[in-house]
Amino acid sequence: MKNFLFLTLLMSHTVWAQLDYKAESIPASLKENAHAVVRRHETTFTIKSPGEATQREYIVVTVLDKEGDGHATKVVAYDKLSKVTNMEGALYDADGKLIKKLRKADIDDYSTYSDYNLFDDQRVKAAAFPKQPSYPYTVEFLVETTERNLMFYPTWVPQPEQHLAVEQAIYTVTLPQAMALRYKEMNLPTPGVVGTSPDGGKSYTWKLSNRPALEFEPLSPPAREQVPIVYTAPTDFEVQTYKGKVTTWNDLGKFYHTLNDGRDHIPDDLRQRVLELTKSESTTRGKVQKLYKFLQDHTRYVSIQLGIGGWQTIEADKVAASKYGDCKALTNYTKALLKAAGVTAYPALVRAGENEPDALADFPSFQFNHVILCVPDGRDTLFLECTSGNSPAGYVGDFTGNRHALLILPEGSRLIKTPTYHSADNRQQRRIAIKLTEQGDATADVQTRYTGLQQEPYSDALHHLNRDDQRSWLLKRIHIPAFELNTFIYKEEPAVIPAVTETLTLAVRQWATISGTRLFLPLNLLSALSPATPLTQTRSAAVDLGTNYDFEDSDTITYQIPKGYTPEYKIAPATIESKFGLYTSHLAIEGDRITYVRHITMHGGRFPATAYTEWVDFRKKIAKADRTQLVFVKTN
Repeated sequence: MKNFLFLTLLMSHTVWAQLDYKAESIPASLKENAHAVVRRHETTFTIKSPGEATQREYIVVTVLDKEGDGHATKVVAYDKLSKVTNMEGALYDADGKLIKKLRKADIDDYSTYSDYNLFDDQRVKAAAFPKQPSYPYTVEFLVETTERNLMFYPTWVPQPEQHLAVEQAIYTVTLPQAMALRYKEMNLPTPGVVGTSPDGGKSYTWKLSNRPALEFEPLSPPAREQVPIVYTAPTDFEVQTYKGKVTTWNDLGKFYHTLNDGRDHIPDDLRQRVLELTKSESTTRGKVQKLYKFLQDHTRYVSIQLGIGGWQTIEADKVAASKYGDCKALTNYTKALLKAAGVTAYPALVRAGENEPDALADFPSFQFNHVILCVPDGRDTLFLECTSGNSPAGYVGDFTGNRHALLILPEGSRLIKTPTYHSADNRQQRRIAIKLTEQGDATADVQTRYTGLQQEPYSDALHHLNRDDQRSWLLKRIHIPAFELNTFIYKEEPAVIPAVTETLTLAVRQWATISGTRLFLPLNLLSALSPATPLTQTRSAAVDLGTNYDFEDSDTITYQIPKGYTPEYKIAPATIESKFGLYTSHLAIEGDRITYVRHITMHGGRFPATAYTEWVDFRKKIAKADRTQLVFVKTN
């Protein structure tokens, strides 16, 4: 058996050594629409026991143009539970001739410490070849690691981005006969093959070959629904002194509960303070709001990533003393404060991030990167984002809203859904008073109330930017050809659906155009929508509007017209309706006062590919309506 293994490894090395690095040998079909081509990508994950594994990744990429230069860099993360045992690399020219090999001095090794990572044992090894004077060129990397945190198995994504073609890729997982591998395949042309490894264990192999470059269509579903992926996960695992089993979400919840049980004790003096703070509150919501405000006023968020501490919280009494913690610690601390006030709450694991995909509900595994607090309140449920210093109690927004979360219970942990914010929650309500001069210049008093998801950028600017930076940020958001921002004021309204009111005064140069005796006045000052990207070929992907298109905008604009001008013609009310939403606008004229009212309600969601033509038509009609001008004639 040893001789067989030696020969197998020798043959494998010989295959790699004989690989043709010439760029001209790449099939033309793989170069089309590609910035780079993966020539070979071999990943082997060898599981030795529930607590130990090794991984070998060998990759050869030919870079075709400057947009593919990122593939000439290799970054490998590690920590106290993992080790990079080997890292090699080489650079070749278009003819496959060796230009340079990586030296140890070329590999940087540094901490991922940042200003919000107070404690962090995570490090990276990084290597990058210098920018090349000509294209194409080829890079080769070999990385070998050992892993002692088998809560996580690799996710194989051989074609992780658009404009990247794949000539050949293979992923192999081997493990002892007594262990079980769980996996989920997505978007693969052929399923994996199950066999026996040379040492008598189990072997799983997935292959991908001659895969042309992808180009994601506008408003298409997330990348993971379009690129080939294999998710792998353990059944039994060990990390440090902890053992776990994951076949169901309840299994994962039990493990997390075991890691963190009994860490929610707070000092007696703090317990007394909690009782004093909440003594006048008779409802769960009232107690939650009072203690959540206490949390925000007396603690701050830091990231702490230390071994199993990535999943095990700091004790609540330590947070009480230090006044800081990561998401786990602050959630556990808030849970302890509520417990002292007689309110039961449970942590909930979630995949957080505005652009992060939701957890795969049918594949129980450690997919989460964040924890929030769930407070049952009769038929209602409050979710608390305990790392935020300014969010109102009960509002989670884009960061953790509209996705699955694992509710951690002593028994019976289960997936639940976090709040979804619909168009009626995400409003922009705007009123503008405009005075127009005979030269076409205008002064505008603007008041806008943003709610739900639409208020988030304004709330962030209010809390994280100084006054000068707020002004610069606001100037970039106002799309008027020529204007001056004279004053701006923001006011917050905390609530489960929070709001921000913005008050502006603007001076707009030549908003209306004078031509002879006529005055041409665009009616929509600040809210015009642009058309959608039209089709250039047959659509294949579904139209995924998500929740970003769940909103409701209304504008009421009053124009004071210069004396002596009358409308040349009337503008009829507009109504544009489709499955994507409803747009209406109308005009009222009273002497020299013009009132323009515009309203649009949009519906997010996913629609079939054939609906994209209707989407383009809908947006085209709205864009045209938003460009409407009223023509006035001077009568004296």
